[in-house]
Amino acid sequence: MWLVLIVGCIGIMVAFTIMKETYTPTYTSTAIYVVNPSQSTGYVSGNKTVAESVVNVFNTILYENVIRHKLMEDLGETEPNFGSERRVELIEGTNLMKMTVSCEDPIVSFKTIGAIMDSYDEISGFLREDAVFDELKAPVISKSPDNVFTPRIRSLAVGLGCALITLFVLVILSVLRKTVKTESAVEETLETTHLGTIYHEEKNRTIKAKVVQSVKSLLITSPIITNKFIESVNNIRTKIEYERERNPRKNTFMVTSVCENEGKSTVAMNIALSLAKEGKKVILIDADMRKPAAYKMLDIPKKQITDMALLLQGKIGLDEALYKGKGIPIDIVMSSRGHTRTNEYMKSAAMLDLINKCKELADYVIIDTPPMALVSDAEALLDRVDYAMLVVRQDFSFTSDVLNCINIVEDSNTKFIGVVLNDFKVFRVNSKRHMYGYGHEESNGKVVEVYEGE
Repeated sequence: MWLVLIVGCIGIMVAFTIMKETYTPTYTSTAIYVVNPSQSTGYVSGNKTVAESVVNVFNTILYENVIRHKLMEDLGETEPNFGSERRVELIEGTNLMKMTVSCEDPIVSFKTIGAIMDSYDEISGFLREDAVFDELKAPVISKSPDNVFTPRIRSLAVGLGCALITLFVLVILSVLRKTVKTESAVEETLETTHLGTIYHEEKNRTIKAKVVQSVKSLLITSPIITNKFIESVNNIRTKIEYERERNPRKNTFMVTSVCENEGKSTVAMNIALSLAKEGKKVILIDADMRKPAAYKMLDIPKKQITDMALLLQGKIGLDEALYKGKGIPIDIVMSSRGHTRTNEYMKSAAMLDLINKCKELADYVIIDTPPMALVSDAEALLDRVDYAMLVVRQDFSFTSDVLNCINIVEDSNTKFIGVVLNDFKVFRVNSKRHMYGYGHEESNGKVVEVYEGE
């Protein structure tokens, strides 16, 4: 929708600029004369006949050299612009002659009428010597142009047209794009389990809140989150609990996605919080070490975090790495900075040891990983976790990419428990896919700690 608004605004600005650059004001001066025979006949019809004849001849010679030379003399110009449009017409049913001159310069329009009439004696031989003119309405200098510059309505119309065209194109593209658009498509097109649907929730519902972005994350612990959103998370939690009850020894759940911005980190955090509200001991591992998000969602100061990389490097123990914040019902292992070469961390014995220790300490271990289609970190963890779920944002990732990720999970020793359809709306215009911003994976050599971002 932002794209529609942006295109509409651009259309307004472009239309305004074009109209401003091409606008030429036109000023009109008008005079009305009573045309009578020099010798009155006493007949109205005779007066009209003379007036008609004068008007016809005037229109014939109005652009002739005799008029041009007279104007050059009166206006003091070598090549005067004596009106882009000159008209002489007879007011119907009368012997009144109306002379109109339109020009870019109001003074020139005014003087042109005077110059034409002043030259009457010189050109009377070309007209009719038996006609006399009585001025009924004298010409005046126009103070405002006839075509007043009013770009607002036209610019808005152009902007609205551009916005509607853009909206139409986006709707068509959305329909044609092969993405997951409906809940039924999860099972029918993807041919996999529909683990649940999380409905769209506005982070900031007022204009002021949108400007200051007062709400950073959509968490079920927030007092402004709707019950519909909370219940959609709880429904997914119930299915996870069911899997755990079927096999009590398996309690590690990996949450991943195809692309960035599908909401996997928010889903992982909310599942962990929902389980904790049920009295379960939960550990969340933010394994997205390239772009960690857990501390941002919970608004945890970086100085309070013991970086996960230190644990995987063997410099600290799990007790030091676990974050147990006041008022936060879950324990978290996370990074405070972006790291590179994280694939080696995921494959390391230290990572396997971390997962196994967390399994012993908690009822549920939720692991947030990077998107599968962009880096291989999630694949490196597949055989080290019990279950995996894929977060798919409505009308976002291509169906072929989603299917490819599902196949990768199903080919591993990790059980794929289904797709979470996220940010679901009843009607939705196509969203633009975003690049994740991850660098290329490096796998050779030793792990060298490199911090990115700050």
